[in-house]
Amino acid sequence: MNAVKKTAVLVLALFALAGNVFAGGGSEPEKKAEPATIKIGASLALTGSLSRFGNMMKNGYDMWKDEVNATGGINVGGAKKLVEIVYYDDQSDNNTSAQLTEKLITEDNVQFLLGPYGSGPTFATTAIAERYNIITIATTANAANIYTRGFKNVFAVLPPGVKIFNSFIDMLAAQNPRPTKVAIIAPNDNFPVSVAEGAQNYAKSKGFEVVYYEVYPKGVKDMSSTILKIKNSGAEALLASGYLEESVLTVRQLKDQRVNLKAIGFTTGPELEDFQNNLGSDAENICGVAWWMPQMVYSDPLFGSTQDYTKKYAAKFGSGLAYQGAAGSQGGYLLQMAIEKAGTTDTDKVRGVLAAYDGSTFWGPVKFDAAGQNAAGGAVTFQIQNKNIQTVWPQAAASAKPVYPL
Repeated sequence: MNAVKKTAVLVLALFALAGNVFAGGGSEPEKKAEPATIKIGASLALTGSLSRFGNMMKNGYDMWKDEVNATGGINVGGAKKLVEIVYYDDQSDNNTSAQLTEKLITEDNVQFLLGPYGSGPTFATTAIAERYNIITIATTANAANIYTRGFKNVFAVLPPGVKIFNSFIDMLAAQNPRPTKVAIIAPNDNFPVSVAEGAQNYAKSKGFEVVYYEVYPKGVKDMSSTILKIKNSGAEALLASGYLEESVLTVRQLKDQRVNLKAIGFTTGPELEDFQNNLGSDAENICGVAWWMPQMVYSDPLFGSTQDYTKKYAAKFGSGLAYQGAAGSQGGYLLQMAIEKAGTTDTDKVRGVLAAYDGSTFWGPVKFDAAGQNAAGGAVTFQIQNKNIQTVWPQAAASAKPVYPL
């Protein structure tokens, strides 16, 4: 075939191809497949001062993810979809957490968010999620100011933070003779301050005199001046809202200054192995308050009983489970149940299911109020007795009687 004929054949072929294209001939264009996974984002304190708890939450998130994926994934309208969690380390910094949350939404295209550790970063990250109409399950954030902004896309695992010391105060009120004077301290951070304010109001309502109240700088390394003021105040009991480091430091400096208190309660610390490892015998008879304890008696179809969950967690991550880890799993499970009942990952429909939820899981009862707070459930008080953690209040949930006074 000469060059002219070859050219003519090529031109004809190109016209034929063009005719097919413009006439819609040939195979239909492929429809874009639905994502095979449900992508969820989480910015967590994996390093920095709060990494102890951030990593516990990651364990809890992974525990849920692995459990649901072992069943084939979340059932979305009859189709099973695996869970994928995209993690970033916020380095225990609120601003970093906010920046990473925006990255998760705009670059990683996550469909839902599981919250960071604590109320400080959650206050920042939920503002971003609200702007993009993304639901956040706030697993360990219950400071009041998170839920007073009219946001519709934040749902709390924990009951309101202001109530966490109520059971400890009730326990003090039930002693005979009961103490009359209490001191309350907290580091200057969102959650601890809201807890301290709630404890102050509740203690006064129960007839206690709050003889000393202080909000000290977050991350302080010396509390000797605070301890001296507590000693001089005549307080008989101490309520300390804060984190592990502050709790250990407080006990050590109370001992250094020979402050004789009848009862000591912390929001965070005594439930962790690190507390006893650091303090040894000085940890004996110290109290803690917690939203969840492994001794509770609840169950659900995914994890089984509270005890089943505890055993599964220990087999996967070892000992040291505290409520922060369980709250992570609970947050994922609440999201799963909402998606399955909605039959879709559509934000508006999933939100509607969450808002109407009223039920119980291995974690305990959950019912959301109009602001997204968990209006059900409450905290328990526990005490370290002979190196073991015993629930001591309320009496209906107690595994032992409180040792009082110290």
